Amino acid sequence: MTEFNIVIIQTTSGKEITMAVEPEFTIQSVLEVLMENLQLKDRFILSTEDNKILEPTLTIQDAGLTEGAKLLLIPDPTGGSA
Repeated sequence: MTEFNIVIIQTTSGKEITMAVEPEFTIQSVLEVLMENLQLKDRFILSTEDNKILEPTLTIQDAGLTEGAKLLLIPDPTGGSA
């Protein structure tokens, strides 16, 4: 269990959030923490800087994320809450 930091950029506000993660965390668990901490109402997804959408079931390790990786927090293009 080696903890390291990733950077999440909230595309709607430009805000950067540094978050400590562990390799076995899932993308979904990272999203849930972000949604709670940022008090977001709509659905969001995480993607890499080159716009590769990360599946919620992937682990941080499976997604190939390492120290200092930057992810984009973007509104879910498939629709949010009505």
